[in-house]
Amino acid sequence: MDIEQRTAALTTVYIHSYNLALKEVKNPNLAAQIATAVIMVIDLNAPKQSVNPLELLFAQMATAAQQQREESEENNHDRTEDAEN
Repeated sequence: MDIEQRTAALTTVYIHSYNLALKEVKNPNLAAQIATAVIMVIDLNAPKQSVNPLELLFAQMATAAQQQREESEENNHDRTEDAEN
């Protein structure tokens, strides 16, 4: 489930939880707290993604930086050899 589907599902759950709680307690603030608690419990119990998106992003950035360093070193190495000849 991608982030958009998960957001839509949790939003739907929140709305239904809020409406049900509001019917029962007749207090909008308490209904919001109950709906928030329901969302938190569902989110905590849902299986987590095997790969953290931020971790993946940082890994890709580190790989790109390493490749740039390697290319830069190769270019500098070629210039030194050319200068010596």
